[in-house]
Amino acid sequence: MKLNPFSKKSTAYYSKVKAEYDKLHRELTDARAELQQAEADAERKQRRKFELNQRGSIYSSTQEETKASIEASTASNFVHTVKGKIGQLESQIAPLQRIAQAPDKFAEAQQSLEGLITQKATLTREQEKTDALIAKVSKRIAELNGRIGAETQSATESMLNGEGEFVVPEALTRLEAELRLGNTSLAELHGKRETLVAQLKDLPKSIREAQRIFVAYRADMVETELYEQLMPVMNLFARASAARRQHSYHHDECRFEIEIPRELIESAQTALAAELPTD
Repeated sequence: MKLNPFSKKSTAYYSKVKAEYDKLHRELTDARAELQQAEADAERKQRRKFELNQRGSIYSSTQEETKASIEASTASNFVHTVKGKIGQLESQIAPLQRIAQAPDKFAEAQQSLEGLITQKATLTREQEKTDALIAKVSKRIAELNGRIGAETQSATESMLNGEGEFVVPEALTRLEAELRLGNTSLAELHGKRETLVAQLKDLPKSIREAQRIFVAYRADMVETELYEQLMPVMNLFARASAARRQHSYHHDECRFEIEIPRELIESAQTALAAELPTD
C-alpha cells in the first residue's frame, strides 16, 4: 500500500508549511546555539563579579567592581532575552511540525509496521518448519527405539546361546548411534522452537503499537491532502465563515463546519481499513 497525498498537481499548501517550518527550524537552531554562548558568557561574568566582590576594595577598585556587576547583569538579561526568543520560535514551529514532518514520519511508520508483519510471518513459517522437523525426528526416534529393542533382544539371545566370544551386532551399534544423533537433534530443535516462540510472543503487541503510530501519521498525511485540495476553494470557505460571523457573534471565523454524508464516511472507513497493513 502506497499512500502519497502529494501526488496531485497542487502542492502549494505543504510546500508553504514546509518552507515556513524549515525557516523557523533554522532560526531555532541558531537561537539555541546563541543561548549556549550567552549562558557561558553570563557564567564567566558572574564568576568575575564574585571574585572581585570577594577580594574587596584592597585589591580592586570600586569602579572595577561596578563595571563587573553591570556586565554580569547585562549578560544575565541577555540570556533571558534569548530564552524568550526561543520560546516564541517554539510556539510558532509547534503547529507546523506535525505537517512538515508527516511524509517522513509516515514513511518510517509504514516501514516499521510492514517490517514487523514480515518478521512475524517469517518466524511463523520457521516455527511451522521446526514443528514439522520435531514431529519427523520424534517419529524416527520412536522407530529406532523399537528396532533397538528388537535387536537387543536378538543379541541377548545370541550371547546366551553362544559358546565363544560375543561380538555386538553391527546393526545394533549403528541403530544406537543413530538414536544418539536423533536425540541430540531433537533437543536442538526444541531449543530452537523455544527461541522462536519467545520472539513471536511480543510481536502482536509491537504490531498493535506500530499500527497505532501508522494510523496517527496517516491522519496527518490525509489531512494534508485535504488542505492541498481545499486551497483553490479556500476563499469560498472564508467568505462563508465571514458571513456566518456577521450573522452570529459566537461563530469562530477561522473554523467552518460542514456536514459529510454518512455513506461517504462508511466508504472512507472501508478504504482506510484496506490500507492498514495487517498480519
